[in-house]
Amino acid sequence: MPNKPAESKAMAGAANAGLAAKPLAMPIDAATQVYGLLAHPAHHSLSPWLHNQGFAARQLNAVYLAFDSGNHSGAALATSIRALNLSGCNLSLPDKETILPDLDVLTPTAQLIGAVNTVTNSAGQLVGTNTDGIGFVRGLQAAGITTTSSRIVLLGGGAAARAILVALVQAGVAQLQVFQRQQRPHFRQLQELVAELGAATVAVMDWAQLDQVAWSQVDLVINATDLGFGAHQNQSPLALANLRQLPATASVWDVIYSPRQTKLLAQAAACGLATHNGLAMLLYQADAAFQTWTGQELPLTQLRDYLKIK
Repeated sequence: MPNKPAESKAMAGAANAGLAAKPLAMPIDAATQVYGLLAHPAHHSLSPWLHNQGFAARQLNAVYLAFDSGNHSGAALATSIRALNLSGCNLSLPDKETILPDLDVLTPTAQLIGAVNTVTNSAGQLVGTNTDGIGFVRGLQAAGITTTSSRIVLLGGGAAARAILVALVQAGVAQLQVFQRQQRPHFRQLQELVAELGAATVAVMDWAQLDQVAWSQVDLVINATDLGFGAHQNQSPLALANLRQLPATASVWDVIYSPRQTKLLAQAAACGLATHNGLAMLLYQADAAFQTWTGQELPLTQLRDYLKIK
């Protein structure tokens, strides 16, 4: 039976975001395929709304639910996916990394990043991939940003940052500086990733070197940290002085979409800069996952309008 509380929370999240949620077009029966989000917390996510809109638009007998994964191990999550016979699922941190040893197959992109956000269950065989970076770059392209001529500052070294780094390199980024605190384990992971990619245009730098950036020459700033979300909602990864040095043509992007305007984006907007939250990344990574599972696209034009993506 469908998880009504999870479904209602997802629809409530859509309603709170000002979205016109509609009922599923297909009835739920014994043949309905079940997909889901495994995350902690999970109640804030718009993923159930997005995917259920897609199933309805494509007339697919499927439903997408949200499951709070709590503090369960990767092995427990993999067992649950098989036991519940989920056709596929998305994962959020920390599950993106903890589940890796318990998957049967990783795509080359997922192996590079060291994290997955999408799992497909093929007759009990769990295949993991990562659509986060692809989703972010598609958002940039939809906004008219050309990566091959952009000088970019990327903040963070976690799973989202690494996914974006890989996608930017594959898209032919002109110049990329990635900042992470040197004492963090992800710093070395970033260095190894850049070496494996052979990315001569990418530099991994310590957070303390942010004041050495030639901000007046930066085209794009990307926040891939959790500063601005949850317990860190009142924090910004950059000083206002850094933002004020950016050229008027620069834009500031955040992977966070709840809240829609983080402190960083509010500060950047006050400086007259173009800002973008994480909704575009959310939509396009969801579309890539949806295509992985169904071979069809989400109704992107309709969903972009609902989400008011620039």
